Amino acid sequence: MEAGIRHEGNSGAQQRANSISTTSSTLPVAAVHDEDRDAVVERILKATDPTAMSTPVYFDYRKDARTYRFFPSVGQTARHFSADGSSVQKDDPEAVQQKEDRFRRENDTELAARAELNPDLVDKGVSTKILKNQFNYSDRGSQTMNNTMVERCVLTDPPPSASFSAMATAWEIYDAYEEDRTQNEKANATVSKKAASSRAAKEDEKPIGTSAESGGTKTNEEVLSSASYKHALKIIERMVNQNDCYDIIEDFKYWEDESDLYKEDGNLLPLWQFFTNKVRHRAVTSIALNNRYKDLFAVGFGSYDFRRQGKGAIHCFTLKNTVPTVPNCPIPAHPEMSLYVPSGVMCLSFHPKETSFLACGLYDGSVCVFDLRMQPKDGKGEIQPICQATVRSGKHTDPVWEIQWCCSTVDLQFYSISTDGRITSWSLRKKELVFKDVMATTTGVCASDPEAVVLSRLGGMCFDFSNTYDNLFIV
Repeated sequence: MEAGIRHEGNSGAQQRANSISTTSSTLPVAAVHDEDRDAVVERILKATDPTAMSTPVYFDYRKDARTYRFFPSVGQTARHFSADGSSVQKDDPEAVQQKEDRFRRENDTELAARAELNPDLVDKGVSTKILKNQFNYSDRGSQTMNNTMVERCVLTDPPPSASFSAMATAWEIYDAYEEDRTQNEKANATVSKKAASSRAAKEDEKPIGTSAESGGTKTNEEVLSSASYKHALKIIERMVNQNDCYDIIEDFKYWEDESDLYKEDGNLLPLWQFFTNKVRHRAVTSIALNNRYKDLFAVGFGSYDFRRQGKGAIHCFTLKNTVPTVPNCPIPAHPEMSLYVPSGVMCLSFHPKETSFLACGLYDGSVCVFDLRMQPKDGKGEIQPICQATVRSGKHTDPVWEIQWCCSTVDLQFYSISTDGRITSWSLRKKELVFKDVMATTTGVCASDPEAVVLSRLGGMCFDFSNTYDNLFIV
């Protein structure tokens, strides 16, 4: 079915086409008044087709022509709707066949429904099965072969068994151990004889005159003074001490007293004593623990009797080489390392990260830094500090009471406090100490007299930095 409008015309009218355009003018609802309700709406009909070509010409590309030509005719048909129909005439053979098929299906369905209720119709041959549409349904059946069942069994011979009985007595066990020991001794004797004979053969082949100077075997003195021999002796010494004090070491790690649950003060279990005869009549002024090696700690020795001052010492002890706590023990604990300074030691501090650096403050106001990795060249001298403050490099005028390392800077830096009222920052640069006074503790009284200024200083004994803010500390 097609609907449309068609206009025929000559070539002069080909430029016109069929179109209807409507022009309307309306006013907003809010602006409509009573006098405007009867206004006339103008509508203009035009005969112009916007889809038609304005210049119906084309170019002829043929070799003989090659010129513009007019279209003989231009289609003026506008198709608005098109649809194919599905209706047929009643007299058509196709319509008659469709009617007969529909009647047959309805009849078969009705008979099948009756046959389900009346068994006599089933005996007459009426089927109770409703026929399906062959274009929408399909049935297909198949039958597969069943797998054959097979039984399989294996029969094995039982493993042979035997009965065994014996009696184990103390003398039989002793005889077995003795026999085994005798065989081991014979085997070791055979091996030692072979080794001795091979060494003797090698010594016979060596040239005469081999000495330590020519790169041969070392003398006894060289072996006893070598670093490897010293290291081996240290390991053996620690093994002996740990085996001798194994019960104390276990108490140090695992001892717990159940009575601590009921006592507020708790209990104290003495384990070791650390002392040496090298620092008699000296007081322990400070102790510093190493952050990396938990068993290593340094002890500073000095004197609190300020009228009798002498030299100071620093001894580094380790828990791996200890002496049990026994009254009047004749064997003193030997330190791992001993450091000596010209004045009494008042404070010590290990660096938190560079654990080999040990800073110490002395009674005469100077500070020094030791590197525990350094050893004397000849192996017999004393370990000297890598840097030490002097009068020219800004040492304190009173004893140094506390030292703390600073880890927030790139350089190695620590702070010291003294009773002269100064809090000083020390930086290690090219094996020298560079100082900078951070602040001076005073009473706050302003005086023009130099003696009064000195008397207004407050002596500092200790200080501590904040864990959150590096520039905040209390004195």
